[in-house]
Amino acid sequence: MMKHKILALMVFALLAGGMQAQTTLNDLYREFAGAEKVTKVNLNGLALMLAKPFMEKHSGGKLTSIRVLSLEECPQEVKERFSRAALSFHDDQYELFLNTNDKDEKARIFVKIEDQLIREMVILTMGDDPALVHLKGKFNPSDIDQMNNGGR
Repeated sequence: MMKHKILALMVFALLAGGMQAQTTLNDLYREFAGAEKVTKVNLNGLALMLAKPFMEKHSGGKLTSIRVLSLEECPQEVKERFSRAALSFHDDQYELFLNTNDKDEKARIFVKIEDQLIREMVILTMGDDPALVHLKGKFNPSDIDQMNNGGR
């Protein structure tokens, strides 16, 4: 009986450690938004309305919000910490859409789909120019293909 209790405690400890290693979008953003030399951009509402004439050709969907963290100018330690956190990114609201691994760069694209529309997209890049890009809006999957082909 004592063996079962010890085994159950070990399994619980492993599961709790695994859940703690997961990083949600808001956790990741909050942790690095205040980092030294980070560049933050938040566009929504009026700012996007003013930019619409310049973006219309490249955006088939309706973009409602853009949030960007660029860690390009951050110290190397911050870049490495971001890369580790981005690799453990796991938010139940998003599913992995694309995963690329080059020699020095990695990128992950996650999407949130509701009613057959992509409502949110999270782009994480890791390496020398780490970044987090969070897009909100309403996009058909065909809109993503259109953006991939240069808006044609």
